[in-house]
Amino acid sequence: MGQLFGTLQEPKHSRSLPPELWQHCWSFLAVEDLLAVSSTCLSFRFICKNLLFRHITTTIPYKRTVRHIFQPRHDDVARVGRARRLLLRLHALKSDSDAREVLGLVETWSIRTFGSPAPLEDAEIMQHDKDCFPFVQPSISIFLILPSCRNLRMLSVSDIHMGEEQWSVLVKMPQLECLNMERCNLSSSGKAMKLKVVSITREARSDPPPVPPPTTQLISSLFNLRHLETLTLIDLTFSNSFLLGLVQVGQFENLNHLSVVVPETRMDTLFAFLSRTPSLTSLTISNFSTMAKPSISVSQSLVPNLVAYDGFPTLIPILLPDRPVSTVCLRMNHRADPQVSLGDPFGVYDNNVICKALNDCSASTRVVHDLMLSPFHPTPDSMQDIVRIHPDLRHLRLDILRTPNINMGVDVEEPMSLIMDMLADAVEVRDSGDFSLHPLFLISGFLNWIANGHLPLPAKLETLHLHYYQKSVTVCSDAAKQRLLVPKISAAYPALHEIEMGTTRWWREGDRWSHEVLTRSQL
Repeated sequence: MGQLFGTLQEPKHSRSLPPELWQHCWSFLAVEDLLAVSSTCLSFRFICKNLLFRHITTTIPYKRTVRHIFQPRHDDVARVGRARRLLLRLHALKSDSDAREVLGLVETWSIRTFGSPAPLEDAEIMQHDKDCFPFVQPSISIFLILPSCRNLRMLSVSDIHMGEEQWSVLVKMPQLECLNMERCNLSSSGKAMKLKVVSITREARSDPPPVPPPTTQLISSLFNLRHLETLTLIDLTFSNSFLLGLVQVGQFENLNHLSVVVPETRMDTLFAFLSRTPSLTSLTISNFSTMAKPSISVSQSLVPNLVAYDGFPTLIPILLPDRPVSTVCLRMNHRADPQVSLGDPFGVYDNNVICKALNDCSASTRVVHDLMLSPFHPTPDSMQDIVRIHPDLRHLRLDILRTPNINMGVDVEEPMSLIMDMLADAVEVRDSGDFSLHPLFLISGFLNWIANGHLPLPAKLETLHLHYYQKSVTVCSDAAKQRLLVPKISAAYPALHEIEMGTTRWWREGDRWSHEVLTRSQL
């Protein structure tokens, strides 16, 4: 490989290959490697420039109070220094005429914060010169630079106070199509924007921040009736307020994708908004709406073009019949007992719920080709139900629960889930030499049961993805033993050409299986 790279670096080869091909090759490199390549010669530097400045991430160091700015503690001095250096760089970038070319290459800009945003009151700001605020000015300076990014399509901000200055900048950017806001304080904006994608997220907290609800002016300027295509509202505090405002705005003819969290008592508001989205094809309802159902009857003409549903089984009998749904993701931590703590995957889980939900999915006018179950406790009966009810399944993803007995009658709290993980890890370590000893609640045991014919798969299945439930990263690294199982599974299911087990992906080209280790960004 090194010899090939050295040969390609020769002038005759670098000149003979088109720049588009080089740019495609370098697009797979990390930023550090891209910088190294760009320093080799002028032609590579020119080619890499587009890749280096296409996506920019700026991290602003924040502190919580004004006292920490003007009376910094010992461990705050470094953070103050970083904020001041960032501010100087931003001012230099704004005043540099040569920077316009670089800013014109930027397509996505992410503005993040290091720490918590400072809740500064006007009275506090007036006591001091604004030049003394290294934690406030960087975000303002970045927004003043944004209009120079004539190709900027997507902007992501987190922990930023979106005030009048910020909104006045955004309305001057007609090319901006996507705006993602995470944990942002939103004040009223001015003119209407032509955004195609809007995302507003905020973590659920028992003590929500003292942030005012969205105003009618903010809603009408953020959500354009003619342009909005994708909407994400994952904010348990204000999702209902946003939906109520959106219902009053009018009909969203081009909205295709909706991801929302709705309090269980506010489900009628969601369905009122769905009646204003005739083109909706994808609906995701977050896991805080487990037992939610509308209190009024739902028209059969609601979301007639729905193709993909991601949510709990309670809404399947309402949303799937007579609609062309072919992709279903079932969030199966079904809480039959309203007193069960939120997110508890134990005790109330029942495979009968899966069977009923799978039967309800059959009411769609299309055959379900893509299915995801999360969480899923594999048993021969539950796998047989999948094969029997959906024999034409093409893609299957299972988030497996790592517990030997899901119907155990215990009061499970967070420490118990950790205990179950330790038990599963102990089994893998103890029986690491023989997959046949692994139980079904481990991915290794699950694959072994399939390979030996004890668990069925749909005959037309093409891809199988296996992960552990509520695990940010599922590591299945024993490639030597997997290499023995994968061909046996492939022989029984010839349509299968991809098996993904957490960080390990196997795929088939002809009769040959290959594997790779996926990075976090690929998962």
